[in-house]
Amino acid sequence: MLDAFRQKGWTPVDFHDSASVYIVNTCTVTQAAGRKSAKAIRGAKARCPDALLVATGCFADSDGAKLKAAQGIDLVLGNAMKEKLPELVEEAWSRKAAQCTERQAADGEAKIGASGKAAVKHAPKGLDRTRAMLKIQDGCRQYCSYCIVPFVRRDRYSMPVDEVLRQAGALEADGCREIVLLGIHLGAYGAEDGVKDGLSGVVERLLEAYPRIRFRLGSVEPMEATERLITVMRDYPNACNHLHLPLQSGCDAILKAMNRPYTTAAFKGKIETIRRIAPEIALTTDIMVGFPGESGQAHEQSLAFVDSIAFSRLHVFAYSRRPGTPAASMPGQVAKAEKERRSKAFIELGRRMGDDFGQSQTGRVLQVLIEEKTAAGIWLGHSDNYLEVAYARETPQQDELRGRVLPLRIAGKSIHKPGAWEGMLGVDG
Repeated sequence: MLDAFRQKGWTPVDFHDSASVYIVNTCTVTQAAGRKSAKAIRGAKARCPDALLVATGCFADSDGAKLKAAQGIDLVLGNAMKEKLPELVEEAWSRKAAQCTERQAADGEAKIGASGKAAVKHAPKGLDRTRAMLKIQDGCRQYCSYCIVPFVRRDRYSMPVDEVLRQAGALEADGCREIVLLGIHLGAYGAEDGVKDGLSGVVERLLEAYPRIRFRLGSVEPMEATERLITVMRDYPNACNHLHLPLQSGCDAILKAMNRPYTTAAFKGKIETIRRIAPEIALTTDIMVGFPGESGQAHEQSLAFVDSIAFSRLHVFAYSRRPGTPAASMPGQVAKAEKERRSKAFIELGRRMGDDFGQSQTGRVLQVLIEEKTAAGIWLGHSDNYLEVAYARETPQQDELRGRVLPLRIAGKSIHKPGAWEGMLGVDG
């Protein structure tokens, strides 16, 4: 997608820079996400009042009329129109060009600012040329009762395997050392097209084709973490030893109300299978607190279940009422103050489990991808099992380490960054 814009003479810039065109990829999963999308639109308009302002994504599908009525938005395009963005933007810009400020006209170069997790459909994003995100799947038909996404992105799409391989190759050529595979419903990759072996198949093709790149999976629905997928992750050294399985609740009654397709017993059985096949794998999860009808007892039950799994990290968030979803009209809505209290309990549990996981890695040599350098000269990165590691260079050389994978021996909690773990060079290198 970005190549298509470049071919038309556009130069991508950061969303917060001055630009001739801003594309805001909106989200509508929660009310908060909708507000953030609206804030991004207002910010772009305030930054460059004469720029062409384009809104696309899920908010454009669910609340397109509201966006069209908003002052300053020139073009509203739903998800189905994303593939035509370059052409439609160019047409709209040609109509608006006469209104550009003299400064923009004299700039001599058209610029496009993109905002959002996926500013253009399926376009890979690089982070400091070390880690890149590659979206290979879109759409969802699961209909969790709290989620609006299936109503605005029901049609599923899987990027063809050959195109996945091509884009991964382009990222490798650009210097990326880790690629994170993403999707709205990643575990359903290939389901609508009958792709052989689905997600496990395309992952294995990538691992074989690019042995110098390590691959990490984004969120995978628990029951879709198949034995074949786990075996592939175990057998290839460039597969990251990390899997994110969104649990959402550790209470069966709440899981049923959420329309999640598993019970706590099934989830626990899946965890046991994963750890039997790949004992070294680190498991992280999402937890939602304060779902309608969640009593204090249900919260405590969820807390105890999560504790029994021993995740390496938790992502905790409070339920956010989203108009248009079944959960929005459910009885038993939980008060904000109570949701905050329950969130704190899970966050504290997450800290303890994170500490336990870090301690279990102490003394081990992990392969750490160096991603950034702090102002104090400390290098930071993540291991393949997603442990954040700080490395204080042991020699005075000042050569660039960003993008290198270093074998670092974990030596305990970092004194340089809260929440990180200290790494020492594990072998000669």
